[in-house]
Amino acid sequence: MTTFEIDSNLKIDNVVLKVIDLERQTAFYEQVVGLYVVEKSATTASFSAAKGAPAFFTLQKTAEKLQPALSTGLFHTAFLLPTRAAFATKFFEILRNKETVDSPREQENRFPHFERIIPIAKLDSASDHGYSEAFYLSDIEGNGIEIYADRPREEWATRPGGSNPLDFKELAQLADFDTDGKLPADTIIGHVHLRVNQLAETLAFYHDVLGFEKQEVYDDVFFVGAGGYHHHIAGNTWSGDNPAQPLERHNGLKEVHIKLSSSEAYEALKNHVKQQIPFQDLDDTFIVTDPSGNRIVIKQ
Repeated sequence: MTTFEIDSNLKIDNVVLKVIDLERQTAFYEQVVGLYVVEKSATTASFSAAKGAPAFFTLQKTAEKLQPALSTGLFHTAFLLPTRAAFATKFFEILRNKETVDSPREQENRFPHFERIIPIAKLDSASDHGYSEAFYLSDIEGNGIEIYADRPREEWATRPGGSNPLDFKELAQLADFDTDGKLPADTIIGHVHLRVNQLAETLAFYHDVLGFEKQEVYDDVFFVGAGGYHHHIAGNTWSGDNPAQPLERHNGLKEVHIKLSSSEAYEALKNHVKQQIPFQDLDDTFIVTDPSGNRIVIKQ
């Protein structure tokens, strides 16, 4: 039996989050993460990595309360930088940035002994994964963020995997310490990591229904990609057994948009999915929901 394979040239076109405080979240993604605001209204803000470029990240002010701590949804949105030097520059900029992060609820709950919160307080961890180097933040409503750079593909199999310490000495020699903190113009969303329930069923959805390649699969986490990439989608069950699915009024992930490279690839995937599961069919997109309740929008 031939296994269906999704378009090897796909891209993560947009990640849409539901937020409670649009103003503070907009400021965070602009001033700390280093994105540009493309368009902003009273209810929506969209972002890109360059002025005038199409948006690839969106905040919608539709949430009323924080999602449960142990729930499905977003683990992190991963912003892929074009070079190791760009990664080093942004990493050290976060460490050195003394601009205040305005997060009153967090100030009251987590940092009552601090007069102000600065970006380094949002730094969760940093790791060398072999195929990439990454550091991790969370925004002021708890949504995870990864900022990373890939190593050349020919080096992926030659380096140890897992989560190893970054080489700060090497990275410091590459960093531009006069940066303005903005991400490079050719930054993209490289992958999305999800919190899931029913790991086997959710993995089967991304592999068998959507056609992603299995890259790494463990008891509590999977990584799937297209075209040999280490992963475009990951899913973990680190929230424990039977985590809650957030309600519409909760903050967090609304949907992930995946754009295919051609109308032929779009129609092939659509026809394949049609034989597997029901979906919402719109003019030039269709929408599916994985077994963990995460909404995926397929575009051409």
